[in-house]
Parts: sequence; C-alpha cells; structure tokens
Amino acid sequence: MKYPFFASFLVLCAIFYHNRKKADRSHAKIMQDYFKRENEANNTRKQPLDDLQYININSDKLPTQVCSEDDTIAECIKDLTRLSEESIVNFTGLTNTDLKLKYGPANLPFLQQCDLNYTQLVRILNTWAHRLYELNDHDSALAVLEYAISLKADISSIYYLASDIYIEKGTPEKISSLIETAEDLNSVMKDHIVENLRSKL
Repeated sequence: MKYPFFASFLVLCAIFYHNRKKADRSHAKIMQDYFKRENEANNTRKQPLDDLQYININSDKLPTQVCSEDDTIAECIKDLTRLSEESIVNFTGLTNTDLKLKYGPANLPFLQQCDLNYTQLVRILNTWAHRLYELNDHDSALAVLEYAISLKADISSIYYLASDIYIEKGTPEKISSLIETAEDLNSVMKDHIVENLRSKL
C-alpha cells in the first residue's frame, strides 16, 4: 500500500516543481520586459504636450449656491475653486512608464501633478455629492454626480449613488447611460462598476 502512495507523492512533487519553474520563468519574463520598457521610457526625449486634454472646471454646471453654509460643502467649494487654477488631466489607467514613453521623463513631474489634481477633483465631487444627498437635496447631489461622471471619474460610489437617485426618481432606464460610461473607463474598477449597475436594471 505504501508504493502507490509514494508514487502519487512523487507525481505531485513533479507537478509542483514543473508549475513552480513555469511561474518563475513567467515572472522573470515579466520583469525583463518591465525593465526593458522602463529603460526605453527613461531615454525618451522630451515631447510636446499639445495633445493633453485639460479639464476646465465648469462651475455653471454645479450647485455652488446650495447648502454652501454647510462646513463640508463649503470646504468642497473652496477646494474646487483652488483646483480651477491648476492644470488637470485624467491619466487613469496609465503608469509613470506609459507617461514617460509618450512624453519623456522630463515632463513626468508636471504630468503627475496634473493626474493628482484630477484625483483630488473627483474625490471632492464625490464628497460634495454625498453630503448633498445626506442633506436631502437629491437633485443637487445628482447634478454633482453627473458632472463627475462626465469627467470619467472611476470612483464606484459616484455611479452607485447616481443609480440609486435615478431609481428613487422613477427613471431607472437612465442607469443604462451610466453603464455605457463605465464600460468606457480605463480603470481596474470598470468591470466591478458595470456589474453592480447591471444588477440594478
């Protein structure tokens, strides 16, 4: 009875060793490709930034006069006003290596700041909308959410709250437009957001 067990054990060991070696080779290939790409990126000449799609904050689309005495909302509006003077670009889904390859490492600090400003922008809009919703001004909350969605924000709670308001207002069919926007996101959150929204239809 011992021999079949021992033979099975050897087979399992062989399979484990084979899979481990395969994984090691795969990992080594990934790291080799990464360092090759990173080296290429670090040697890219500085490129013009003419094709950057800057985001200009349009306050006319936002309910800046609603509940502005609330501390949270007042802080959001203040931060939004500050950001409106900054350069904002959505680089969601792109790595520093991607940016260096396209624009050169000399431009990276500026591009990183543009991306940080975008991240701050969508977080501010998310906080603002949720606070308006808490204060029972659902129409104003929806206006902020729809503006954030138009900027291709990838914060899942923005889409979920918007879909909840659509359902509350008796217009669940509008969730389809949220799904279309989410499907076009360049984000790891895309599939999760789409799946959740589809479950609400």
